Amino acid sequence: MLRLLWAFAACADPPTPNDDRVAESVMTFNLDSGETSADSGDSGHTGDSGDTSPPDLPALTVDLLVIGSGPAGLSAAWAAQEAGATVLILEREERAGGSGWYASNFFAAGTRFQADARIVDSPAQALAEWQGFTAGGDPNDPWVIALAEGSAAVVEGLVDVWGVSFDGVKSDITMGPTPRQHHLSVDGAGPVGPLVEANAEVTWLNTEAEALVTEGDRVIGARFVELTTGERGWVEAKATLVATGGFARDIDRVLDDRPELEGCTIVFESAPHAQGRGLDLVAVVGAATTLRGDHGIYVHSIRDPRPGFEGEALWLLGLQQAVIVNLNGERVINEQEIQGFQMVDALIAAPDKRLLAILPPAMVQGSPGWMPMYNVGEDGDKDFTIDELISMGVAARFEDLPSLAAGVGLPQDTITTTMTRYEEQVAARRDADFGKDRAYLKSFEGGPYHVVELLPGSAKSFGGLALDPEGRVLGVNGEAIPGLWAAGEVAGMLGTAALGEGMGGSITAVYFTGQRVGANAAAEALHE
Repeated sequence: MLRLLWAFAACADPPTPNDDRVAESVMTFNLDSGETSADSGDSGHTGDSGDTSPPDLPALTVDLLVIGSGPAGLSAAWAAQEAGATVLILEREERAGGSGWYASNFFAAGTRFQADARIVDSPAQALAEWQGFTAGGDPNDPWVIALAEGSAAVVEGLVDVWGVSFDGVKSDITMGPTPRQHHLSVDGAGPVGPLVEANAEVTWLNTEAEALVTEGDRVIGARFVELTTGERGWVEAKATLVATGGFARDIDRVLDDRPELEGCTIVFESAPHAQGRGLDLVAVVGAATTLRGDHGIYVHSIRDPRPGFEGEALWLLGLQQAVIVNLNGERVINEQEIQGFQMVDALIAAPDKRLLAILPPAMVQGSPGWMPMYNVGEDGDKDFTIDELISMGVAARFEDLPSLAAGVGLPQDTITTTMTRYEEQVAARRDADFGKDRAYLKSFEGGPYHVVELLPGSAKSFGGLALDPEGRVLGVNGEAIPGLWAAGEVAGMLGTAALGEGMGGSITAVYFTGQRVGANAAAEALHE
């Protein structure tokens, strides 16, 4: 019989993205022996950021310098050029586009696509529902109102102006009870490609912004290093816009924002460049942040055990059909909440901060394990069967409840009561305990039972740089820092804590702030 031992990650000395304790082997099944053993477009960098004095003559002078070429930076650059501004983008990676290559599900309210599908929606309706699908969101905040009112233009503009493909409107609990998920793509990838091409002539790839340059209290550009040659210089700009993406892979910063996750094993659900360098870049000029414990954590993944993918997440598809229990064998949540912020609350409340998912036969008949594209780059998405997950040591199969209880270490009477109760509700086609939709109530048919451990995944930065209503970065004194702007995930999507944790389709906010702040920064620069 398989025997499952639990290992707990150390609470002290939190891991870094290169630390082998990030998503270390938490649950490993060795089927050979029969035993079971325990075992983000981010372009800024601190560099020599302590010195912000102007160097010698600049390599280039522009109206707007954009640091980072993800969706926010590209949108900002294009909006500024449309306004007549000269623009340069610094991008430390070999390819522009950042996380935009992996983001296809957009939030939008009141689109013509919804109307065509006979879905009644409007910005006002989205705002009325806002607090129901976000944690801590404020529908009265000017930035939130602007996003709701501008979301349709973002989605429709990508289709009409940039020629991306629209693939339908779907329901998503993280966007409210009204169907608002708009799927957009170009050749199967996120729709950022056309913007990458449009901005290619003003983008310096492999070029890292090392430090901001100031004159008095005003930001007047940035120092850079060309990473392939080592050449250094600086760019002078009337306005500098930071669009470096989030900090989902900076474990220290994640735990600073979400200290309740201390001791948990965290996996990454974000693009590899989401290292938070932009926040370090602007700290030297006294930039304020909106960080208040809203960093986006989702609990719907298992760890990737393959060599070379340490710390990465394997998503489980169809978890709405599972039964999620704590180590006491008690069911803890409506499994339809698997994409929402409520799951992390259930994890934190659970004994030892551990949750298990028991998978019904209907869920494992196909390929329940999915490796998102950002984990495997150009190889694209990958699917895994349950047998592959078992062979990789991240799932186990038990023929009946007694063997499950013994193998995992759950109280047999409690897990038996839990599963018996669940089967009664499946038969009645009504989840009286948690209200799960009957479409997801699937019988376990007496076994076998497949078990995985769900881990918290660091996904999105819902907090970041604080912005004024135009997109200027605020200092810790509450005043705008002259010459410094920001957009996208480095600013927590919207530059305000009022967005709230858990919003789905937040890539819309990234494009939206890029367009809006880029236009505003260009207007100010052109009128100097």
